[in-house]
Amino acid sequence: TKDKFTVKRVTFYPLHGFVYCDVCGSDKYMIVGKNKTGSGTHVLTYRCDNPLCTRKPKSMRAKHIFNSLYDMLSQFELTDEAYERYSKRIDSLTDDKIISIKQEIQSRRGALTHIKKELDERALSLGMLGKESPAYKPNEKRLNELAIQQADLEQQIEKLEAKIANPQRIKLSKHEFLNVVKTAADKMKAGSAVEKDVLCRILFLNLRVDNEKVASYLWREPFASLVKATELQSGRGDRI
Repeated sequence: TKDKFTVKRVTFYPLHGFVYCDVCGSDKYMIVGKNKTGSGTHVLTYRCDNPLCTRKPKSMRAKHIFNSLYDMLSQFELTDEAYERYSKRIDSLTDDKIISIKQEIQSRRGALTHIKKELDERALSLGMLGKESPAYKPNEKRLNELAIQQADLEQQIEKLEAKIANPQRIKLSKHEFLNVVKTAADKMKAGSAVEKDVLCRILFLNLRVDNEKVASYLWREPFASLVKATELQSGRGDRI
């Protein structure tokens, strides 16, 4: 007879470990699960388990969280001024990144020069030693270590040089990022539970909810910088 294995299916819940209670400010995320309503249907809810929390009721329907997200993202205006301010900032960061990569290359080339020098010296020394010499094996071992380090550094330098060979490859991230912001509202509304979850985790670090809606959004970078640029331009610094 064949052995039978029982496979436990894990239920997927969107925004697990992502939603926090803004009523009590707990640093422990709200528990997500399905609750049965009076009509017998099951709904997705997030519950604060902090015994000191004054939230009433303790649970919040998932639909209120997602409705807040739909509204916020659809009202988020990407103004031309904010776009230009952010574009200049990203271009500046790109330039800084290229400089940083060049410095990394220079540093690794310096280390490579030292390794090559020691390799030459030890190879010469090894050639003058007999295999019966007590210094032969330690020198041979060190030569092998240096050869590995040399190959590793040369590979690192090659990869870094490829990054700055075409600076536009770095700047593409700006356009990809802006495209996410422009289409976020539509994707959030039309997406499946998994797609909504993925998009939220791309845009935010976490969400905090009060009794009715999402009270605050902690944006991920680089989105946080664009949000700040838009708020400064529109004077709505307290909205998001």
